[in-house]
Amino acid sequence: MACSKYTLTNTGSTIVNFNYRRCDDSMWEYQVELEQNQTKNIWLINNTYSIAQLFESSVVLVNNGAYPTILPTHTPTGTPASTPTQTPTPTQTGTAAVTPTPSATPTSTAAVTPTPTNTNTPTQTQTGTAAVTQTPSATPTSTAAVTPTPTNTPTVTNTPTHVRFTFAITSGATSNVACDSGTAGTIYGDQPIFNNNTQFYNSLTGPVTINMTGYYANSGVVVQLTSGGIETGGYTLCSILPTLTQTPTVTQTPTNTSTSTPTPTPTIGYYTYSLGYDASLSATACSATPSNYYLSPSQNPLSIGDTIWTNTALSTPASNGYYSDGIGWYRVTGGAGVIGSSDPNGC
Repeated sequence: MACSKYTLTNTGSTIVNFNYRRCDDSMWEYQVELEQNQTKNIWLINNTYSIAQLFESSVVLVNNGAYPTILPTHTPTGTPASTPTQTPTPTQTGTAAVTPTPSATPTSTAAVTPTPTNTNTPTQTQTGTAAVTQTPSATPTSTAAVTPTPTNTPTVTNTPTHVRFTFAITSGATSNVACDSGTAGTIYGDQPIFNNNTQFYNSLTGPVTINMTGYYANSGVVVQLTSGGIETGGYTLCSILPTLTQTPTVTQTPTNTSTSTPTPTPTIGYYTYSLGYDASLSATACSATPSNYYLSPSQNPLSIGDTIWTNTALSTPASNGYYSDGIGWYRVTGGAGVIGSSDPNGC
C-alpha cells in the first residue's frame, strides 16, 4: 500500500477532529484532535484521510509526497570509445619496451574498445603491456569506433489497492423481515461503520454485479438499497420499527439512571459536535445555524444508536427532532436523546 506524509495546521478558533489510517500498522485513527494553532505530521495510507466538511476551512493541509521517499532509478550511460591520436615520438612503457623502428609502412593501432583496422602489411608491432606504441606513418589508419546506445529503463509504480470493509447482514423484501428473519449474507462498504456508508457492493473488489434491491440489517440497524447498492431513505434502528403482527407491543419506558460526576483526569470527557436542528424537518436542520452538542467518548464518532447531549456533563439529553452536520441528518426519537435513524447523505 502506498503511503504519504501530511502536515496539518489548525488555523481556526476551535478544536477540530480528523480520521486517517496509519501507514506503519494499517490501524485506523478516529477523531484525532488538532488544537488551535497546532501543527501535526501524520504518515498515512493514501486516500484514507477524512474530515468533516465543517472543519475543512480551518485546516491547512500540506501533502509532502510519497513516504518513504522514492529514490530515482539510475540508468547506465554508455561511455563513448576513445580514438587514439598519433604520437610522432616513440613512447616507452614500464615493462618490456619495444623500440619503434621508423618505417614508411602503415601499422595497426589497438584501441581500448576493439575496433577493426585495415592495414596494407602483415607486420605487427607488440609491447609487453596493454599500451601499444604507434610508428609514425605517412598513411592514415581508418578506425571504426563503436559507441554504446543508452537504454531507457521503465520505472514500475505500484498502484494502491482499495480495501473495503465486510459486514455480516440479514436481508429481506421489507425492513421487518431483514431485522427479524432475513437471509444471512455478506456485503461490503467503503466506510468502517455500517451506517456511514452511502454505497455497498456484493464483492470485496470491483463493481456491483447483482441486483441488490431490498433491505439489509447489521447489528440492529437496517437500510434500504437500490439495485446498484446505493443507500436510499437512511438508516433505522430495528428496535423502533412498527410490528406487523397482532400481538401487543410492549413499549419500554426510559429509566433515568443516576450519573456520577467523574473525577477530572487527563483523558477526554466528551466530544463536541456542531449541528443544526429542527423539530420536524430534516431539510431545515441541514441549513440551520449550528449549535454545540456533546457525545460520550465511548460512542464517538456520531452514529445511529448514540445519545446526543446538550451539556458537557452529559446529563441532559437532546430534544426529539432532526440534527445535521450539513452533509447528513440524524433523528432523535423517544425523548432520551437517542438517534433512532439517520441518512449520511440526506442533505
